[in-house]
Amino acid sequence: MTLEPLGVQHAAAILAGQDDALAEEISGRRWDSTAITEFLDRASRWQEDGPIREFAALAAPAAADHAERASAGASTESLSGTTFVGGGGLNLLAPGIDRGQAAMTYWVTAARRGKGWGREIARHLVHRARDEHRISQLLLFIAPHNAASQAVARGLGARPEGELEQHPADPMRTVRRWLLDLR
Repeated sequence: MTLEPLGVQHAAAILAGQDDALAEEISGRRWDSTAITEFLDRASRWQEDGPIREFAALAAPAAADHAERASAGASTESLSGTTFVGGGGLNLLAPGIDRGQAAMTYWVTAARRGKGWGREIARHLVHRARDEHRISQLLLFIAPHNAASQAVARGLGARPEGELEQHPADPMRTVRRWLLDLR
C-alpha cells in the first residue's frame, strides 16, 4: 500500500466508496460531486511538508480483493492501476491540538473495511509523522461507537485520554481523545 497526496483524481473513488458511516466520521454528511471536487482542488495545492496533509491510500492490484475490484467498477482504480482503499491525514493546525502535536485521521471506503486497511493506512501515517521533527505526539479523535478505529489506535500503541468530549472541529460530534507518543 502507498499513500499519495489527495487530489481531484480521487473524487470518483471517494464518491463511490462513501457510505453513511464514513460520512458521519469525516464530515457529518455525504459528499456530493461539487463539494468533493472543491475540497480536493484545495487539498491538491497543499504542500507535502505543510501543516495540513491529506493522502489517498492505494493498494497494488495483488493486495486488493479482485472480486471487490470487479464489482466496484473502474471508479475505484487510479490511472496507475492501483485500487483506492481510503485515506488519511496529518494536521498540525487542527482545533484542539498543541505545539508538537498533530491530529491524525484515517478512513477506509465501505467495500474495503474489515480487511486491515485502516491499520495499514494508520501505520503509514505514523511512519510519516515519526519522520517529521515538528511532531512528537499524535492525537486521534475517535467516536465512542467506532470500535474498529479504536482497535486500530490500540494496535498503534495509542491510549484513550479523558472523558468523552465534543469534537474540537465539530461540536455536533462526540469523541474520545486518543494520544500516541512518537518520541
